[in-house]
Amino acid sequence: MKEKLIIEVVVGFMYKVTKNGLDVSKFNDEFAAIRHGNYYDFFNLIGKQVDFIVSYNNGEISRLKNVLEEDISFIALIKAGPSLKYFYTRCLNEYGDFADPDLTNNDFERAALFELSLRMHSNNKRLSRERETFEQVIDSLSMIGPDKEVLHQGRRFINQIKRPEKLKTSWKQGLENFNKAYDLMVIKQLTII
Repeated sequence: MKEKLIIEVVVGFMYKVTKNGLDVSKFNDEFAAIRHGNYYDFFNLIGKQVDFIVSYNNGEISRLKNVLEEDISFIALIKAGPSLKYFYTRCLNEYGDFADPDLTNNDFERAALFELSLRMHSNNKRLSRERETFEQVIDSLSMIGPDKEVLHQGRRFINQIKRPEKLKTSWKQGLENFNKAYDLMVIKQLTII
């Protein structure tokens, strides 16, 4: 069993909250950043700094504790860990731990990991501030024909989670399509872990 990243748990929970139409006004900016795949802004919105980290960048040692645009994805995720844990606690206090009638927590977490992984690969393994649609992200990957369409089916499922009022297929069918896309991402080694 693979170890989960804190970001997939937190973003998965945010997806569940969004799908269930709960009031996100208290965390509106954070949810908007996640909905648009803007992880750099998301990390800085929740804003807790790490206690201590040293990184090496272009010949210089850095001790900066906040997430920078130029941080490679791994460093950015480590730096964001305390922020993510803090934000997750706040979200659990606000919404409680509830069950979704259609999807499991694991489904939401895999959806979060799917989008984050493909965005990181598209951004050349960097967390970019550039705002690209998830459709543009998938189109930027070196995938052709049927494989690209399978990934787009996964994207459509995530869009349904983010905007359930635009549901075009059943949750069961959407999840089947998504699982094929997730499996393809793993086979093509586009995961971040």
